Amino acid sequence: MSVLVVFDIDGTLTDTVSLHRKAFHEVLISFGLPGLGSEIKEYKHHTDSNIFKEIYTSFKSDWDEKVSKKFEEELAQNIKEKFQKGISEISGAKIFLEKLRSAMIPFAYATGSFYEPAFLKLKDCGLPLDVPLATASSFYERESIVQSAVEESSKKYSKSFSKTICFGDGIWDSKTARNLGLEFIGITEDPKLHSEWKDQNIHHVFRDYSDDLSVLSAVLSFRTGKRI
Repeated sequence: MSVLVVFDIDGTLTDTVSLHRKAFHEVLISFGLPGLGSEIKEYKHHTDSNIFKEIYTSFKSDWDEKVSKKFEEELAQNIKEKFQKGISEISGAKIFLEKLRSAMIPFAYATGSFYEPAFLKLKDCGLPLDVPLATASSFYERESIVQSAVEESSKKYSKSFSKTICFGDGIWDSKTARNLGLEFIGITEDPKLHSEWKDQNIHHVFRDYSDDLSVLSAVLSFRTGKRI
């Protein structure tokens, strides 16, 4: 059975959720817009491109893709400046990706972030940059982002995949996997979310990748069809 692993980035591989949210809020303000709402769920799609468009078009009438590109560039610059204080990977992420490669299990990235900020985070944390990276720069919906990552992976690895496993840290990640009929492994320190996922029969949830062998076993269980 040929398996592909698709990773979200913020909160799943890089410890950058708060940093990204703060930068996004600040750049919205610099565009003369209200900042982010207190609840991300109030937006139709949990992606940078959609959230920015929703907010922008609610207050201004001159929307076009050039505006979105300018916002992405300023967001990337704001985030890069925040890197001066240092950012971290989710514990064990780099080693875990190396273990996937050693096991010859292909992987890709699919993120609700714009491309440039996502690339900067991966690079700063020393994570592999030579794998497919699908982002909100090309799509508004998370489902389309994940589908793009799978399609680009088929081209890169010259194979089709009988099973795709998504890693994510948010409820939107598990919903996306469910909507696409894909498998899911959760990465979270939030006990409430951990419990919610368990109630949804998501059997593999980890705080991080510190116990890399257990996380790898979870991936392999999907390949063999044996639940652990």
